[in-house]
Amino acid sequence: MAISVPEVNLTTEQLLEEPWAPLGLVPSGTEAVRSPRGLEFLTYEACVAVLRDTNLGCGLPELFMASGVTDERPVKIADESVNNAEGARHVRLRTAMGSFFVPARVEALRGQVRQMISDLLDKAERPEGFDLADEVIKHIPSKLFAMLLGVAEDESEFIGRISEETIAVFSMDPELEEAVRRAYAEEDAWVEALLSRPGAAEGDNLVAHLLAQKDAGKLDAEEVHNAVVTLLAASVDTTQGLAGLMMWAFIENPEQWQQLRSDLSLVPGAVLEAARWRPGNAWTFRIALTDTEVRGIPVSAGEPIFALVGSANRDPQAFSDPDRFDITRTGVPAPLNWSVGRHFCMGRMLAVMELEELLRATATRWNGVRHADPEAAAAAPYGSPLKSLPVIVDAV
Repeated sequence: MAISVPEVNLTTEQLLEEPWAPLGLVPSGTEAVRSPRGLEFLTYEACVAVLRDTNLGCGLPELFMASGVTDERPVKIADESVNNAEGARHVRLRTAMGSFFVPARVEALRGQVRQMISDLLDKAERPEGFDLADEVIKHIPSKLFAMLLGVAEDESEFIGRISEETIAVFSMDPELEEAVRRAYAEEDAWVEALLSRPGAAEGDNLVAHLLAQKDAGKLDAEEVHNAVVTLLAASVDTTQGLAGLMMWAFIENPEQWQQLRSDLSLVPGAVLEAARWRPGNAWTFRIALTDTEVRGIPVSAGEPIFALVGSANRDPQAFSDPDRFDITRTGVPAPLNWSVGRHFCMGRMLAVMELEELLRATATRWNGVRHADPEAAAAAPYGSPLKSLPVIVDAV
């Protein structure tokens, strides 16, 4: 018997403003809906099933097409990237790239990230207030990625900008076509020049690692180029967004801030709870690689499918009292911000480490943090902390 799937007039704008909005449009426990965008899965269990389903691919070329970007070069890079590969090729690419992002390396970078954040906060903090997103948060992942690439710190500004401009393709907004196309052309040229720099194959950095993988026969030259393009595009925007939304969550829940300050061992769990409660990504896109079924629902090859991360992270079947921000939660599943399964985010450990160090540094320095303009903050769009977060802090 065919499973009935409700149709809802769910828009991209709704999801970007309130990622868990679909939960309020359908009866509790509804796993999927059809919207003008496609088939959308809501519950935690259903989203995990979607993300693990080997009959569903990441559909990166389709994302580019939906954004109006039809240039052969960026579509080809997306199509051949590790994020779009499947089967043995995916395993080979992911092994070669992922072998750089090992726990020991991430931990070895923690001290440098801690000092970087301290320096940024020293420079930004002023009694009258400052913009936490613009003056501190946006610089953390871009400076770290410059460090990982083995390039000069002054190139971090380019890294931050190009990541933000290229990752906009995931919004699937045709109005951004020209900006996205220009950004990918600029990024492509920068990476080509980077790989040709004298000494590129030397040192303990990501570029040298990938070139060593090429020399060992595990990657070819085009795959090295595509790997850097792919990682550069994802290097900044997601972590920056999560950091801003995390700090916003604590501003809106000052009692949780005080609880964190009284017990810094809560930092790791607090980072995951903030990612669950205020996700930076409302959905993860998939496309059917063949005619198949997803959770008993027939889908045709090429059909667009969305795992709604924002809804899954607020699913009452997975999280008790899901609308409450509670940094002491234990025994709960991981938020789906970094996906699961074979396309699980390779940079998750780095992102979590950055967020932990930001939270630990600010909780140590500030008795309290509040909006500089509460009325403006209350009226601001959901994603505003990605760009601007004016705050006033009470220093210890």
